[in-house]
Amino acid sequence: MAKDYYNILGVPKNASEDAIKKAYRKLAMQYHPDKNPGKEAWANEKFKEINEAYGVLGNAEKRQQYDRFGTTGSVNDIFGNAGTRTTFEDLMREFGQSGLGYDFLQNIFGNAMRGSGGHFTFSYGPGGTMRFSNINPEYFFHQTRGPHGQDVRYELTITRSEAKKGTKKLLNRKGKKLEVKVPPGVKSGNVLRLGNACQVTDGCPGDILIKIKTI
Repeated sequence: MAKDYYNILGVPKNASEDAIKKAYRKLAMQYHPDKNPGKEAWANEKFKEINEAYGVLGNAEKRQQYDRFGTTGSVNDIFGNAGTRTTFEDLMREFGQSGLGYDFLQNIFGNAMRGSGGHFTFSYGPGGTMRFSNINPEYFFHQTRGPHGQDVRYELTITRSEAKKGTKKLLNRKGKKLEVKVPPGVKSGNVLRLGNACQVTDGCPGDILIKIKTI
């Protein structure tokens, strides 16, 4: 039987996109384990449930399929759409600013990605640094704000053979695709700079820097 995602988020079936997003953000703060001492396991399940619901209802295409056929989603769906992924990123910043932890996210998203080739890590530093895995397991995301705009950093894992011969990879960011050309002979630790690429993906100044990691 399909889950009632509208009931999970506490919104009517004709709720607007904005109302669904606001409900999700409110519940995410409410069910954070740090705000539910002694009931962490319960809070984890509730947090997982609302992320699964928002991953479907926050995506217009998936919502339409759900309304017609009652199809259910996965907690990882929240990373598969630019809009829901951005909302998740904003929520993580709010967690960090509120002094709330992130350790519980590894269990929720790490377990869900196991066996699919995906990976999940997340941390937030005092300098405003965020890091969590992109839905594409080749890339890891890292974001900082500098004096001239927002620089976005990704870590790209490639094989030694690809490093020797050179390769091309597609980076998906906020619904935009960027081709990353890795030159032959690149070394692990080298950084490729996509000058002002944030203007294309984010609509604001900033470079995208790709740090190479070979395996």
